[in-house]
Amino acid sequence: MSCLWRWAFASRWYSTWLISSENVYNTNYSSMAKVIAVCKSRKKGTRKKAMAKGILEEDYGLVGDAHADCCTHRQVSLLAIESIDRMRRMGFEVGPGDFAENITTQGMELPSLPVGTKICIGKDVRLEVTQIGKECHSGCAIRQETGKCIMPREGIFARVIRGGCVRAGDRIEIGKMDNKTENVSGLKFTEEGSKCFEHVVARESPLTIILNNRKLVTLFCSPANLSYLAVGFLFSEGLLKSKEGIRSIMVDDRQGVVRVETETGEQLARDVLPEKITTSGFTKGASFDSTAAQTLPKVASKLKVSALEVSALMNKFQHRSQVYRATRGVHSAALCDKRDILVFNEDIGRHNAIDKIFGQCVLNDLTTDGRIIITSGRISSEILLKVARRNVPIIVSKSVPTSLGVRLAADLGVTLVGFVRGKRMNVYTHAGRIGTNGK
Repeated sequence: MSCLWRWAFASRWYSTWLISSENVYNTNYSSMAKVIAVCKSRKKGTRKKAMAKGILEEDYGLVGDAHADCCTHRQVSLLAIESIDRMRRMGFEVGPGDFAENITTQGMELPSLPVGTKICIGKDVRLEVTQIGKECHSGCAIRQETGKCIMPREGIFARVIRGGCVRAGDRIEIGKMDNKTENVSGLKFTEEGSKCFEHVVARESPLTIILNNRKLVTLFCSPANLSYLAVGFLFSEGLLKSKEGIRSIMVDDRQGVVRVETETGEQLARDVLPEKITTSGFTKGASFDSTAAQTLPKVASKLKVSALEVSALMNKFQHRSQVYRATRGVHSAALCDKRDILVFNEDIGRHNAIDKIFGQCVLNDLTTDGRIIITSGRISSEILLKVARRNVPIIVSKSVPTSLGVRLAADLGVTLVGFVRGKRMNVYTHAGRIGTNGK
C-alpha cells in the first residue's frame, strides 16, 4: 500500500468517523484551547474509546478507566489532536483515544508545559502537570500496530486536584503562576494554513521606587517579590549600604509602587539623588561609570569549585524556573554554594533578576561572600558590577559576556564563566578558582 493511498484512505476514514461520532469531539479548529474528546478503557495497554464526557475524581483519575489510581502521580493523561493529526498525515488510521490518552486537547502545546503547571478545564476541573512523556511499554497497542507511538514524546500526565465533569468542547486554560503569567490568544500561521491559539506569556508591569518621598525610577519587571527588587536595586546602585539603614519598606502591589525610607533620608536626598536623576528619568546604565569601577575593592575569596560542580549547578538551575518553561519569556538568577541553589528568582529583565537575589539576601541576612551567582542572561558591565559590589567571587552564565564585562571581571577579581553547555564552559577570567577532574 503506497503512502499516498494510505493517507487518502485514512483521511476518508477519519472524516467518516467525525461525521458518525455524534459530536464526540468538535472539529472547529478556529476555537481556543479546548477538550476534543474524553477517552477511557477498562484494560491497560489498549486503545481507549472516545466519549462525549466523563467524570474526573479528585486524587484518583477518570472514573471507569483502567489507569485511574490514587497511588500514582499519572492519574490522567493528555495528548493534543495536533499530534494525532501528524500521525494521520503519515498514513496511520488513528484518532482520539488510540494512544491511550484520557483527554484529547486542541490548541495547546502540551509538552511545553512545565511540571507543576495548573490546568483548568471547564468550570470545575483542575489538574496539575506531574510528568512530561513516558517510556512506551512493549504492550502498547498502537506501537504494536504502527511501530511508532507519540505519547512518550508529546503526551503529558497530571494529577486531579479538583474533580468534576469533563465534556468535549470544554474550554481549557492554564492557571496563572503566582501572578507571573497570563494567557494571550492569537492566530498561528503554518504551511497548512492558520488557526487560533492560546499561549502563556510572562507578565510585565511598571514598578516605581520612591526613596525618601522622592520618585527615583520606574522599572519594568515581573510583578513578584517587589520589595526584593527595590532593595536590591538600591544596593546595586550604591544608594543603600546596609540593612540597618532601612527605616521602612511599603509595597503597593495594585499601584506598582515601593516606598523605601532610610535613616539618613534627608542627607541622601541632598547628596546623592540629584546626581542620579536625569531629565529622562533614572538611567539604567547609571550604575556603570569608570570612577565607580575604579573605587570598588577587588573581590578576595578562597572559593574553588570544579568544572563538574559548575555543570551540576547549571543543570539544576535550568530546570528550576517553571515560568521560563511555560513562557520562554523570563530571565533567572540564583545564589549558590558549591553544591546547591540557595536563593532563586526570576524576572523579565536580567538586571531585575539579579537585584531580586541581592535584595532577598539583604532583607533575610544571607551572606553573598564566597558564593556563586548563576544568571541566564548576558554578563555585561552592569551585571558584573552588581556582583562585585556584593563581594561575589564567581559568576556563571549559559550565555556569553561582553568585552567590558570581561575586562571588569579581570580588574575586580571576579571569575567569569560563560557559555556553559553540559560539561563544557568558557572561563574568561581568574580561572584558578575552577578546577578540573572533579577537583
